[in-house]
This record gives sequence, structure tokens and C-alpha cells, in this order.
Amino acid sequence: MTINIYKHRLAYALTSMVVLFIAFFLVYKYSIISKIGEGPPSDNVTIVGDFLTWDEAKGSFPKNSEATVVDIDSSLSFRVQRRGGSRHADVQPLTAADSAVMKKIYNGQWTWKRKAVVVKLDNGQIIAASMNGMPHGQGAISDNDFNGHFCIHFRNSKTHGSKKVDLAHQLMIWKAANLLDQQLVLLNSQEIVAVFFTAIDQNDIKIAAKLIDSTDNIEPLLRKLETINSIKTDKINKAEGNRFRVDLRVVFKNSKDEIRKNIIINTVEKEVYWKIEAQSLTDLLDENVRTELQSTSIVTMEEDWD
Repeated sequence: MTINIYKHRLAYALTSMVVLFIAFFLVYKYSIISKIGEGPPSDNVTIVGDFLTWDEAKGSFPKNSEATVVDIDSSLSFRVQRRGGSRHADVQPLTAADSAVMKKIYNGQWTWKRKAVVVKLDNGQIIAASMNGMPHGQGAISDNDFNGHFCIHFRNSKTHGSKKVDLAHQLMIWKAANLLDQQLVLLNSQEIVAVFFTAIDQNDIKIAAKLIDSTDNIEPLLRKLETINSIKTDKINKAEGNRFRVDLRVVFKNSKDEIRKNIIINTVEKEVYWKIEAQSLTDLLDENVRTELQSTSIVTMEEDWD
């Protein structure tokens, strides 16, 4: 009997190809299933800094050393040099290009607003931090288009003026360390109210949204909160139960008028942390209800930016 060798070779080759295809398909299918629930790939994960105290950070980031500052929200980065600072780091952008990136992070305008950032040291260490966006004081680097220096705060660092820990900076440091929820759990209801208005003042609506309790859609409320340019808390006095009377100074966007408001905030104890009842924010957002400006009626808290 004559055997057609070429015919059998062809059949063998086709069978091998089918087996390889099935094997490849099964491996591919398994790899897809195994990745379900793992989240985005690592290169899309927001950078997280170590939650180091100022005493720890200043040893790793000594005077005259350089580092890269990365904005958490935009992922934009620029180089800086630490020039001084005893209670926090006073730094300067290295070049005009670095100053331009920093200004872009602040939408083209210098401001005292805080931003959650990480400081990437040249040795690879990454530290959670918060920066403000206002050139002030003295600067020693020439030709960097930055008139002075700006401040970078770390965990428990203090301002040079009041020598106190700044809540707005600490809030942004919690965010940069990805520890926001863990820190909010530790706060009482009055402290949650302070954090809520601090978040709005820093124009971080995402943080503010975490602290609002409502079964309804809060998107319309958040859009109204976004119309606030700045909001300063003068007093938070406990009323009855879990209610607080809050004295505020509010400036809405596209306006220079400062509006005095006295509102009652209701807080609700939830499983995660205290939250603010959405309905109690109505008076804050009603621009037609404006109290008369009386500079002597409320003892104001002076800003301490440096």
C-alpha cells in the first residue's frame, strides 16, 4: 500500500496549528479573567507619597538640595531647590520653564490656594506634601521668572507666622498620601465642619463631596459650590445636638464682594465618618440672602499664609 507522505504532513501541520490556536486562546482568556477587578494598569495609578513628619522630611530634603514636585491632580511636575525654612520648606523653581509649569498647575494665576503634591527626591524617595502657589519673600535664584519663594508643607509642619499647623495644608497632605478617609475617621463632628469649608475654600470639590450626606443627587449642589471662590470660617459654635452655628465670609467667583453669612450646619454620624446634611447648605448657596457687612460684628481669624 502506498502512503501519501505529503498529505499526512499537511494534516499534521493543520492539526498542530489548531492545537496552538486553542492553547493561545485559553491562555489569553485566562489572563483577561484573572485581571478582572485589578483596576487600571500601574502606570495610570495616581502617585502616592510617604506620610512623613516635617522632622523626618527636612532631614531627607536639606537646604540647597533639589527635588521634583508633582501635582496630584494634573500629574504635572517641575524642579525646585529648597532655599530655607525652619517650620516648613521654602523653595524656588529652578528655571523659568519650571515656573511656567507651576503657574500652569494654578491655571495661569498665582494664588495662595493649596495643592496636594508629592516631593520626589533624587534618591528616589517620594514624600506627601502640600504647596501654595504664591511667590513671596526673598528669592536667590535668578532668571527663573519667580519673584521670591513659595512654601511646601509636610505632615505636622507649621507656618512661620503663627507657628501653628495649617489645616488646609494638612488636608492636602492627607490627599497626597492617599490617607484622606483614614484621617477623616479620626475627626469629630465640629472638625468635619471645619474640613468641609476648608476643602471648598481650596476649591477641592471632590473632598467636599465626600462629606455631604444625602440620598438625592448632589451634582446640582456641587455645581453651586464650585461658584464659590473663597470661603473663610470665622467661628464654629456648637448649637444643640449635632448642629453648629457657623460664621462665614464668602466671595463668589466673578465678584469681589465679601458676603457675611451665619448659617446652621447639621451633621450626621455615619458608619465611615461624620457628614454634613445637604439641606443645611441651602442658606450658604442662596446669593440673594446676604447679610450686611459689619467688620466689627465678628472677630475674624487673620490669614497666615507663609
